[in-house]
Amino acid sequence: MKKLVLATGLLFLTIYSAQAQIASAYAGRLQNVLDSVGKRFHIKGLSAAVYRPGEGMWLGAYGESYSGVPITTDMYFPIGSNTKTYTSCIMLKLQEAGTLSLDDTIGKWLQNIPNVSGQITIRQMLNHTSGLFSYTNDPGFFTALNNDYTKVWQPEDMLQFIGAPDFAPGSSWEYSNTNYLLAGLIIKKIFNEPYEVTVRRMILDPQGFTNTIVYPAEKRGTIPHGWSVITNNGPLEDMMVSANYDNTAFLSMATSAGAIVATAEDVAKFWVALMNGKIINNNSLGEMKQFVSINANNGYGLGLFRTRPVNGHVVYGHGGTCFGYLNENMVDSANGITIAVLTNQDSVDNDQIFNWVVTALHKNTLQMAPLSIAGNVNEDDIKIYPNPASNYVDVNLGTANNAKFELIDMTGRNIVNTTVDGNYVRVSLSDITPGLYLARLSNTEKGIFKTAKLQVIH
Repeated sequence: MKKLVLATGLLFLTIYSAQAQIASAYAGRLQNVLDSVGKRFHIKGLSAAVYRPGEGMWLGAYGESYSGVPITTDMYFPIGSNTKTYTSCIMLKLQEAGTLSLDDTIGKWLQNIPNVSGQITIRQMLNHTSGLFSYTNDPGFFTALNNDYTKVWQPEDMLQFIGAPDFAPGSSWEYSNTNYLLAGLIIKKIFNEPYEVTVRRMILDPQGFTNTIVYPAEKRGTIPHGWSVITNNGPLEDMMVSANYDNTAFLSMATSAGAIVATAEDVAKFWVALMNGKIINNNSLGEMKQFVSINANNGYGLGLFRTRPVNGHVVYGHGGTCFGYLNENMVDSANGITIAVLTNQDSVDNDQIFNWVVTALHKNTLQMAPLSIAGNVNEDDIKIYPNPASNYVDVNLGTANNAKFELIDMTGRNIVNTTVDGNYVRVSLSDITPGLYLARLSNTEKGIFKTAKLQVIH
């Protein structure tokens, strides 16, 4: 049986309406993209969701679970490390409540864990600068997994697989599942309840994510068979048949670093809600977007990747890998287009799913007609001036009233976030670095109803 590191696989705003659906002509186009990409690259099965602000959600499926059983959009897939974004949200909500600080040390909450320095901060854990060895890299982890696929493991059982640190805290960046294992243990200690109970109480139930579960504590819905190349250079095989595989052991071992299972629709809805401040507040979202540089194009925040450029746009997201399954997703920082793609095959990698499938859906979504302007708002009546601007910019909504005004830099960071009460506001730019920005106006009823490039000069 091959080894699989539970990891990210590099990747990868307005409010979703369950009733709204993307126009049928566009839906057919997106399905054609999914089918053609799936066939071209011989992908076993795909479930996808695409959200366009102001228009709604498209759902599509391709391929099969196993012979004679097609993938359907209501199937649940393990989302792997995308779980980390949910865990990070809980930690940020705890900071919002004053229960903890991201600058608290591990030692304040957890003690006497071998190979874990108590001086590491929660922030360093969440952005992977802790230097902690990833417990899923220990050979003993896979020995234990392969001994019994049906065993239910407890989070504390994973501590035995944490080896010596990779580097001193804060001195470098390295993705480590141990960071989010420990975050889950802190959450468990604070609430004195299992991780899955907290996730459901704090995120899933309040947001109405009814097709998301934490496995194996929660079991419902249909999970398609996972497919993998089990032997070196061997054929693609149905793991449930060839290896008598069961998701229970792996996902219980993944715990707060990777145990969530969901439909593509619920994954997309999560990202829409997150980026609109519906799960954590705007201050917390700003902290989540404080990125550590990974390389020239990519950064990691608090359970969040930033990647650029994708079809010319900065995007956010967090991929995931499980034995037999991959998850990739993205949110376009410029227009709020949100895409989630889940597959039941791990012999392709995350980059391929992102580059082949997510990017193709994104490109075709960008090529559709302009994002709709809901209600009776006339975009021509809305003015953002002067442009170029120096010390201030005026925002006039014309016949519209009340909106959120955002100024976003070219890396996707939110520089200004203010409210237009009524139909006019003057926004100071005196502290803004000169450069090109995206100005965006939105509200919960109309979604994004104007975007414009704004040049700031001093």
